[in-house]
Amino acid sequence: MYYTRSMNDTLTIRLGEKLALALREEASQTGLSKGEIARQAIAAKLQRGGKTSAMKRYFSVMRGPSDLSTNKTDRRTWAKKRP
Repeated sequence: MYYTRSMNDTLTIRLGEKLALALREEASQTGLSKGEIARQAIAAKLQRGGKTSAMKRYFSVMRGPSDLSTNKTDRRTWAKKRP
């Protein structure tokens, strides 16, 4: 893979034995460098947006008191109303 931008940032990570072995095997099978496999994995994870991206469609959807997390009285009353 050719890069049009220079890569100036570095990252050092420590891997457990199982993950290091899996990475070596993947590099051997695909012909890619371990660094390229790591770059692709990081890029894929960042494109997916992490765990919160799956929940974004539910943010601000529920109805109820705005201070539900801090007002114990409302929280108890609201929890009883839900099926």
